[in-house]
Amino acid sequence: MLAVNDVIEALADPADLDALSRVVWIDKSLDLLVLIALVEPPRQPFPIHLAQVEDWLRSGAAQKVTVRPPSYMLNDNPSAAAKATRDRNWARIAPLVAPGSGIFTPNALGALVSERARTLAVPRKTLYRLLYRYWINGQVPDALLPNYEQSGAPGRAKEFATGKRPGPAPRLQVESVEANRQALTEADKSCIRTGYALYKNNAVKSIQDAYIKTLRRFYAIERSVKGVTDDDVTLRPLHELPTLRQFRYWGQKAFDDLTVLRGRTGERRWKMNHRALTGRAGDGVRGPCHRFEIDATIADIYLVSRYNRNWIIGRPVVYVVVDVFTAMIVGVFVGLEGPSWAGARQAIYNAFSDKVAFCAEYGTTISPEDWPCHHLPQEIMADRGEMLGQQAEDSLVQGMGISIAIAPPFRPDWKAIVESRFRLLNQTSQIHWIPGAVRERVRERGERDYRLDATLDLAEFTQIILASVLHYNRFHNQTDRLTSDMIAAGMTSGTPLALWNWSMVAGIAEPKSLPYEAVLFHLLPNEAGSVRAGGIFFKGMYYVCDEAEHQQWFARARKSGVRSVRLWFDPNSTEHVWVRDRAGLLAPCRLRASEARYRERRVEEVVDMLAIVETTPPTAIYDELNSKVRLDAMIEGTIEQAAAEKRATAENISNAGKIADIRENRAREKAAIALERSPEHPAPTNRTPSTSSANDYAGERGGEVIDLLSRLRPGTKP
Repeated sequence: MLAVNDVIEALADPADLDALSRVVWIDKSLDLLVLIALVEPPRQPFPIHLAQVEDWLRSGAAQKVTVRPPSYMLNDNPSAAAKATRDRNWARIAPLVAPGSGIFTPNALGALVSERARTLAVPRKTLYRLLYRYWINGQVPDALLPNYEQSGAPGRAKEFATGKRPGPAPRLQVESVEANRQALTEADKSCIRTGYALYKNNAVKSIQDAYIKTLRRFYAIERSVKGVTDDDVTLRPLHELPTLRQFRYWGQKAFDDLTVLRGRTGERRWKMNHRALTGRAGDGVRGPCHRFEIDATIADIYLVSRYNRNWIIGRPVVYVVVDVFTAMIVGVFVGLEGPSWAGARQAIYNAFSDKVAFCAEYGTTISPEDWPCHHLPQEIMADRGEMLGQQAEDSLVQGMGISIAIAPPFRPDWKAIVESRFRLLNQTSQIHWIPGAVRERVRERGERDYRLDATLDLAEFTQIILASVLHYNRFHNQTDRLTSDMIAAGMTSGTPLALWNWSMVAGIAEPKSLPYEAVLFHLLPNEAGSVRAGGIFFKGMYYVCDEAEHQQWFARARKSGVRSVRLWFDPNSTEHVWVRDRAGLLAPCRLRASEARYRERRVEEVVDMLAIVETTPPTAIYDELNSKVRLDAMIEGTIEQAAAEKRATAENISNAGKIADIRENRAREKAAIALERSPEHPAPTNRTPSTSSANDYAGERGGEVIDLLSRLRPGTKP
């Protein structure tokens, strides 16, 4: 069934259809069809029998096709001048194409056009051109809009007349040089392309610098040779030089703006900040727990120690684990470990851990519904810093069956979900307004060092991060993540918590299931400890466990000595460590009761505290050395004085006699000491020098003491 404006294409080479033709008029009563060929230049419409064309269509000798309208007709907001041109053209031909005008009656077209041309006082070819354009483009008034699509010969360089100066005439002609300036040759344009490439490749700072280097290289008559001549560079005459405007114009024609931007920013920055965004990070993810993203960042805040708030411990590292499908933060870890597998494994362990117990460790009470994430993923996307090394490969891939995807270096956009969470957490936690926060601007002279304002400890900062995570999971609305199934189910909220809960009920989640002992074994860090008489010693703390007591590890250590043992530990808590039992499973060990000062602390905090406490300051070392030197001098002086007195009071007694009198000598010494300490005879505060050894020994009552001692001498009578 043919209709006006249908386009017919010949397939079996009908002689009357040598090109695509549009139907412009149909008269079934006369079995007549008027077509106009879609060719350039246009030709006059021609009549053909309607039945013949329908036979071609039925037999397959011809077919109807669709022809797109020209682009100038697809402007939804033409200018006022374009509308005026369209309306003026339409007024010229409207009477000719009006119903009943009879323009398609045989031999009527020429007469009607001539009459209309005389009426309007315009050439006939003007009306023919408008009519053909109207019929070819679908018989709508917009077909008469001005067509400037091909104006200016796009893609073809403009040719200037010989000797004609390009561009507008100079406004102020001081010298004749400007008027004599010639059009650029192909050689000039080639030099400009070479010089502009310096700017495009970021080899110079600005287009001006590239222009100067181009003039120096290609438009110098004399050049200086380093070490040979000292002459300055001499350029050609001014009228032979391209202007800066010409250099910029032809350079921009040689390199499009995106090519220049890509060259100046570098391939890495281009891909990260300027490439086209034709997809989403979650494309291909089937549901929650399909893919987690993990990353670490150094928080912009300085913290203090929980043991002593005057100890500044530096900036913490925040690890975040995000589910790609729901953008839910499923795990978090705040520690002092730099971005590494040691910290990443703890964040992944936290993603698997019970969040109620985890938050309770930091004084935050929640219900299981507030943070219902305790699952492991099918795959993890991370940086090389977090997953680099054989240990991550052995633990995640070989031990737990979790695939690892490593983002290329310097491409955080490959982990767009988790990277954007850091910005949201910074905004939610108001971290830059907390005392001790890193200021964005450089500290001015005389301004207080913001590190001295550090107030929060590691546990308090973790409390703030946990509260921010809970707020984000519950209220960060992202309606663009709602799928058609979610909308059909009546969901209107796109928060991570709502998406997570719906997905779990709908059964599209893909959590990885592993025994708890396997997760502990592969995700908790492990280091060597020692079994001692007082317990299992680890990082300065003692632990005990039923397994060790049952096997009498501590008694054996007291008998046979210290032995090494492998321990698994949670850096967030000092309450427990795990050790292999006889069955090869991990048995928990509890902190010894006497280690109260380590309770409710993190392992990092205990290690730092012990390092600070056990480190002797230089002033104390100096004082101790001074004291030891003085002690040594005093000891030697005392010995020398005693030796001198012994030589002065030497008696002619045999060695055997000296040894035989030890008991009696001891008794006399005790009696002398008792006499000196008696209340009736207090010891003098100042000793009076005397040449008598008896007076030096017994003081002012030396005579009485000597008399008493003489009575006790063996062989004498009292």
